[in-house]
Amino acid sequence: MAQKDKVLVLQKAISILEDLSDRSEPAGLTEIAKATGLSKTTAYRILSTLQDSNVLLKNSRGRYQIGPAVVKWSAAYNRRSGLLEMSRNILEGMRDYSGETIHLFVFENGRAYYLEKLESPSPLVMRSQVGVELPLYSTAGGKAILFALPSNQLDDYLAKNVLERRTPNTITDPDRLKELLKQYKSLGYSEEIQENEEGIRCVAAPVVDGNGYPIGAVSVSAPAYRFDDKKASVVGRKLAQETAKISLRISRRHMEGNKEA
Repeated sequence: MAQKDKVLVLQKAISILEDLSDRSEPAGLTEIAKATGLSKTTAYRILSTLQDSNVLLKNSRGRYQIGPAVVKWSAAYNRRSGLLEMSRNILEGMRDYSGETIHLFVFENGRAYYLEKLESPSPLVMRSQVGVELPLYSTAGGKAILFALPSNQLDDYLAKNVLERRTPNTITDPDRLKELLKQYKSLGYSEEIQENEEGIRCVAAPVVDGNGYPIGAVSVSAPAYRFDDKKASVVGRKLAQETAKISLRISRRHMEGNKEA
């Protein structure tokens, strides 16, 4: 098989994995082929190969779902990053302090993903899901990352991305967003009031490396009706203090790694 053909097969396999990871239920061959634009023959070959490696599982009804092999990949990423390990107790502490849902995000190669989610003791239905990419401009976590970026990278992001309206409250004017990011930077935390999901309000603070570059963020999310301005301000300030501790741990780890090298 030519190198170009191998790359195409890999891209097709990734598209299948992306499709299945977005589903809440197992899917059949026809559904997968239609969603990915592949022929049934091609989809079946790839599905069978992934099944042989336990990357996918096939149930008794002939439907496919993500398999246990991916857990190893996730664990390997978390070991390399160290972000989840060094954040765990602070995430739990913020959940206990706020009584609300906590998210940890990782920022790599210009894109942010949900790395961890600690549910609120109170019921809260949100679309967030570990492993899913989040929009930077309409989420508190994303905006925390944006305000920590160097100004030239922020300008580049705003020039290349269309700020699509996700709710009636979404900020779609780049200049307006940029002004708000300046305010958030001075506060040390960002806010999002029903801009990404209606009924949800969040505050977030960035996690930065030893050079001050954002590698992630932590957010607190709650129903807007029980997260008023006063509570958001108190929780936001506390979150900024706690997230700074994660940044310090990350910086120290990198320094220790450089000494060993």
